[in-house]
Amino acid sequence: MLLEKANQLLADNRLKEAEFHFKTLLKTDPNNGNALFGLGRIALRLERFDAAVYLLQRACEHLPNMLEPLHALADAFNGVNSPADALTVLEYAKSIASNHPEPHYYLAQHYLTYGELDKAHTTFAQALSIGLYPVTAYILYELVQLGRFDEQHNYISNLHHLLTQTNNLRLKMVCYYALAKSYDKLNDLEQAANYYILANKLQFQLTDFKTAQLAEFYEHIKQHHPIELFQSDHSNFTATLTPVFIIGMPRSGSTLLEQILATHSEFATIGEDSTISRDVVPFIEHKTKLPYPECLSALTPSVIMQAREIYTQRLKQAKSIRAFMVNKLPANYQSLGLIKLLYPNAKFIDMQRGFDATAWSVFSNYFGENEPYFCSLPEFKTYYSLYQNLMQHWHMAFSDSIFTLQYEQLVNQPKETLQHVFNFLGCEYEAGCLDFYKSKQPVSTLSKGAVREPINTKATEQYKRFEATLRNLLNASQTN
Repeated sequence: MLLEKANQLLADNRLKEAEFHFKTLLKTDPNNGNALFGLGRIALRLERFDAAVYLLQRACEHLPNMLEPLHALADAFNGVNSPADALTVLEYAKSIASNHPEPHYYLAQHYLTYGELDKAHTTFAQALSIGLYPVTAYILYELVQLGRFDEQHNYISNLHHLLTQTNNLRLKMVCYYALAKSYDKLNDLEQAANYYILANKLQFQLTDFKTAQLAEFYEHIKQHHPIELFQSDHSNFTATLTPVFIIGMPRSGSTLLEQILATHSEFATIGEDSTISRDVVPFIEHKTKLPYPECLSALTPSVIMQAREIYTQRLKQAKSIRAFMVNKLPANYQSLGLIKLLYPNAKFIDMQRGFDATAWSVFSNYFGENEPYFCSLPEFKTYYSLYQNLMQHWHMAFSDSIFTLQYEQLVNQPKETLQHVFNFLGCEYEAGCLDFYKSKQPVSTLSKGAVREPINTKATEQYKRFEATLRNLLNASQTN
């Protein structure tokens, strides 16, 4: 009963309560594998990867035939920058459950993340041959994303068959996205558009708020970040590294830029990292007893130093530490003012792409999070407007720290554009940056396949094939 309650609390994201219950179980049974697994999952969710490795290794010892703890342990090893250990765990999981597609799927995802596209394709294909399971929808989606099919050999019949076998809303949605991508590649634009619309409508049903509800929060951000707040003298501030934040809208080219920067000898990346919103903001709220962004009015030099140390410690966990440390979470644009207060030397690259191209790329890709602006073009239009409005405020406050980079300019004139970027950042351009696609650095975003190719302009005109559909959807009213 206690374990069941603890797992439910974890499912509800009530982590402290879940942790208490799991620890209570361990007091009476120190080798309770399920309790250790629960604590390991909590540590993973909080990105306390060292603790997660320890707990999940113990959980695996006491739950020797369960796949879930092994998959979680692989995630923890990746979190502590030990991909070789993660691979060993995933290969072991596959060996003990060779007739189940799930360990194949997780192993293939590992290959995909580290740029081993051929191995990923082979392993996904092996998983597909095992039979029909819930994970089959995700396997098919990844195979479609890899794009190694044609008119004669494709996955369309597999997807239609799976749709007849499930009533699960999410699995149907993933199949619809995969069908849309399939027909898109095969140039059946009418069918592709139909399935894109169907997939997004299904996902929109899973959302629980409207984007317009964010408007008040964005206004509060501006109110509590007055321009005068950033006019203090920071000449006494010194730092050994420069935090670089790539911000903007999703699907605007942030992963491409991150991979280019990470190839430079003076740069390293921590990927899409949410430490600012997940750890720093709650810390400041706790210290000031005020909610964000009101808490900024009560900041003291001591609280600023302690909050800065939280993020600095996160940077020190990176596999490599360089003079410039990149964080490419696009939504960090909401926290630019706070970041600037913590790190007066921080640099921000606002990655922009033509609105139509960005909107269609968001609409035509499957995001695991059920945010309304990911699955409705009118909602995305509202989100884009909120972003632009907030960015105008940041520009008025500290424009010298923000570089606006156009995706189209980057892919059409890479060398010249990057020279401007590195000049803004205060270092020299290196020709080797354009060999970013040869790197085996982990990439877990939707662009994980695309960034394994040399820089190109293939994505710049994609949306034009669906321009009429795009116009109609942007002007429509979204209903549940």
